[in-house]
Amino acid sequence: MTRALGTVGLAVLAAWVVAHVLYIGPVEAALEATVVWIVVFVVASLVLAAIVLLVAGLAMGASRPVWVKFVRAARTVATVAGGALVLVGLIHYRDTAPRGEIHWLTLGVVVLLGAGALHWWLARRAAA
Repeated sequence: MTRALGTVGLAVLAAWVVAHVLYIGPVEAALEATVVWIVVFVVASLVLAAIVLLVAGLAMGASRPVWVKFVRAARTVATVAGGALVLVGLIHYRDTAPRGEIHWLTLGVVVLLGAGALHWWLARRAAA
């Protein structure tokens, strides 16, 4: 665990140094676009991995009870993340000039609906 945290820390430090070196001069706009694409790629990869683990947990939850604990934790995280996305969406909607950009709010509602579906599955499984 310490090695993983150290690796993540070194990666963040290296990205910070490279970002500050590239921040000098006309490369600034390209750097911002690159950083945004890197963040989007990392987040998309993490979301895909989380969905794969969640599907595995749902599929194996009937035979292995330890996966049910994982699905409960995933439901809690999804509820918190969905609430945060709804909050960010409402703030973004309020601060944008042409009112109508509600993609963050929509994404938050979709995440909350997914968390609700997980909760329904867990409640149904507990009753059985």
